[in-house]
Amino acid sequence: MRPNIFSKLFLSMLLMTVLAVLVMVVFTNWSFRTGFTDYQHSVELDKARKVAALVENRYAAQRGWGFLRGNPAVWGELLVQIGERLPPPAPPPRQSPPGMGFSRDLPAYSFPASSAGRGGAYLRPLGVRMNLLDANQQLLAGDPLNLNMPPKGRSKLEKIPVLQSGATIGWVTVRQGRKSADNMGGIFFEQQLHNLYIIGLFVIVLSLLAAALLVRHFLKPVRALMQGTQALTTGQLGAQIEVETEDELGRLAQDFNKLARTLKRQEDMRRQWLADISHELRTPIAILRSEIEAMLDGIRQPTLERIRSLHVDVLSLGKLVDDLHQLSISDSGESELPDVSVNLADILDDALDTVEPHLASKNLRLTRHLELAKPAMIRGDATRLHQLFTNLLANSQRYTDAKGQVDAAITVTNDKVIVEIQDTAPGVPDEALPHLFDRLFRVDKSRSRSLGGSGLGLSICKNIVETHHGTITARHSSLGGVCICMEFPLISA
Repeated sequence: MRPNIFSKLFLSMLLMTVLAVLVMVVFTNWSFRTGFTDYQHSVELDKARKVAALVENRYAAQRGWGFLRGNPAVWGELLVQIGERLPPPAPPPRQSPPGMGFSRDLPAYSFPASSAGRGGAYLRPLGVRMNLLDANQQLLAGDPLNLNMPPKGRSKLEKIPVLQSGATIGWVTVRQGRKSADNMGGIFFEQQLHNLYIIGLFVIVLSLLAAALLVRHFLKPVRALMQGTQALTTGQLGAQIEVETEDELGRLAQDFNKLARTLKRQEDMRRQWLADISHELRTPIAILRSEIEAMLDGIRQPTLERIRSLHVDVLSLGKLVDDLHQLSISDSGESELPDVSVNLADILDDALDTVEPHLASKNLRLTRHLELAKPAMIRGDATRLHQLFTNLLANSQRYTDAKGQVDAAITVTNDKVIVEIQDTAPGVPDEALPHLFDRLFRVDKSRSRSLGGSGLGLSICKNIVETHHGTITARHSSLGGVCICMEFPLISA
């Protein structure tokens, strides 16, 4: 079984949290251990400086080291004054090592089994690790093992000078290591380390719960998207999902809702398109059928006039089929735009020459405004552009009242070519202007059929303009009719 996205996100967040906690515990342990040890070392050195100050006072009062000769208890008294005590002596006494210049016996000390010796859990007490040397580095007081102990780990011997009148008369030494210097400090350190492990475990458990809740929260819009997608696949194009956030998932939900609305609108348009096509085809076919059946039944005679009427209906039906075929080619993208430069003014002038006789037959006056300072060069197909202009001019010829006017103008700006074709009355209502380029849309359906319009001409014109990367709009004309404005991107000649 493959893991789902919930498991992947949950495990990823949990793994990152555990890794972060482990790194935090390790570095916190190291930082606390180092800081705690450094703190203890500084405290020990402060006490060693106090001992050095006490020794300086005794030395000045006795004018030498006589206060320590034959009286080892004085060293213990000095340590007591700084808060340290020596453990009780443990017989038998050890002999001082040779070469130290100190002939008297030095006492050994007993320690608890948990803290004594170099191998114990903690270092020996400070008083035992502290020594007093004279100016010649000869031992005066303390355990000689501190001076002869080989370096191990971070064990080191710190020296504090004993001064008299600015001259060094001796040294107070302290043997320090990285272990805790006393039992209470070690217990405190272990307690803090134990608490750190408990906190780390608590953070991991809390992160586990938080990861589960967060992943469930983050995946809520994803599940909504999955449900919405499944609804679309089953044909429920009106499916919408609730948008709860403004983040990437929220924007994705908004895009999904927009997609669903677009699909529903396109489906509604497709159904309406099929219904309109069926209606447009049914009407001329029904007329043809009724006329032919009437002739076959002998109700009407097949006169030349009636045959011509049938021929007009067949031509109208053929025109509708041709327009549908042209639209299907444009929608499928099968007609590619040739990579050639054409002069739009010349193409418009040729189209005006083609349509001018038809305009004159209806007493429509044609006005041209084609004088340009520079060529109106665009990239496109001259044949389809000629079809575009003839369709628009034929539309004006068909719907403009007799003795009217058709005006064609072209202008060139810095980056585009603008073509305007406008005519005189009648115009169209305001609410009809945005729908003039809709397929099978007619302002007056009965009048359009009587004039031979299929309702697809302006839709074909829109496809041709958009194929040439242009725009086409309709507005009221200053002449009283409709003005069709087209804009094409200008290219250098």
